[in-house]
Amino acid sequence: MEVCRNDDDLGFLLMRFNQRDTSAFATIYMDFFTELHVYANRLYCNTSESAADAVQEAFCYLWERHDVIFDSLTKIKAFLFVAIKNRYKNHVNHLGVRQKYKDAMEQETSFVEDVLDSELATSLLEYVEYIPDPEGKVMKLYLAGLDAEEIADHMKLSIRTVYNAKSRAVGMLKKFFSLGNR
Repeated sequence: MEVCRNDDDLGFLLMRFNQRDTSAFATIYMDFFTELHVYANRLYCNTSESAADAVQEAFCYLWERHDVIFDSLTKIKAFLFVAIKNRYKNHVNHLGVRQKYKDAMEQETSFVEDVLDSELATSLLEYVEYIPDPEGKVMKLYLAGLDAEEIADHMKLSIRTVYNAKSRAVGMLKKFFSLGNR
């Protein structure tokens, strides 16, 4: 909510902001936060934490851009709206990348499931013993029925590390079985 000020006050506030005065920045932050948060909240589907993060990051980005000089508070607000929108686009892109990664992991998982359903199950379990750790241990835990999060907790690894280790183990098994070693 913008506080009513006269033109001299606004001009002085803008001048101080362009000099990156912290109190001017704080005033602008307080004036614009609610409106920006409502906008970000609509973008982020009413997840208040993500919306607040988006607004915070937009203000951080604004603060870091010492090279940008504004000639009105309206342009500062527009800059912040665009920064939030761009962050949202990046967020959506990131979710898409994560989904593609998850889909790829599920495809590799289906390879393992197909093998388990065939007569190669015995060979698979035997050859998993020869895969070096951490890949071997991750694959053994996966075959024991644990999901990636449970394996990560058990081995004190990140979920991404578990996915990567599992992917390498599946690659080793694919290579082994494609060579006709049964």
